[in-house]
Amino acid sequence: MQLVRDSIERYVKLTDVEWAEVAACWQRHTFPKGSLVSEAGRVESRTYIVEEGVQRIYVEHDGNEHCLGFAYGNSWSGDYDSFIGQRPGRFQVQAITDSVLLGIDHADLQRLYDRIPAMDRWGRLILEEVMQGRATREIELLTLSAEERYRRLLKRSPHLLQLVSQKDIASYLRMTPETFSRLRARVR
Repeated sequence: MQLVRDSIERYVKLTDVEWAEVAACWQRHTFPKGSLVSEAGRVESRTYIVEEGVQRIYVEHDGNEHCLGFAYGNSWSGDYDSFIGQRPGRFQVQAITDSVLLGIDHADLQRLYDRIPAMDRWGRLILEEVMQGRATREIELLTLSAEERYRRLLKRSPHLLQLVSQKDIASYLRMTPETFSRLRARVR
C-alpha cells in the first residue's frame, strides 16, 4: 500500500493516524488481460491506482472503438467521470495486460473527505489535475498536426509503443493506423 500513500502524499501529507484510516479503505483488485475494469452503462463504484499492468480507456461509437487514453504504473485508472458523478459510465476501461489495481470505494472516499481535511484537499487537487490534463489533450487534438501529436507522445510516454497495440495508439492520436505506421517509420 506504499504506492497509495506515495500517490496521496504527492499532494498532501497525512499523519500516521490519518494514514491508518485511509489505508484500511484501499484494496487490491486483479484483472486478467482482456477483462473490463469499468463498463459503459454501469456506475463506477471505485477509483484505482495502477500497481501493475496497462489499461485502455475507450468509447464505442458507430461500431468503432475510439481510444481516449491509457493507464499504467502509478497512474489513475477507472471511469473517473462515472465515479465522481455516480451515474452510468460512458467509457469502457479494459485491461490490455494482466493488471493489479489498488481501489477505493466511492462511499469510503466520501467518508474520508468528511473526516480528514487533507483528504478533502487531495480530492480537489486530483480533480484539478484531471481537468488540466483534459484541457491540454483537447487543445492538442484541435491544434496539432498528426506528426506533432505523435512527437508529443514520444516525448511524454515513449514506453507506450512497447506496451500498447499500434491500432490503439493510432486511435488515441486520432489518426489511421496507416498514418501512424508511416510516422513511426519516419520519425524517431
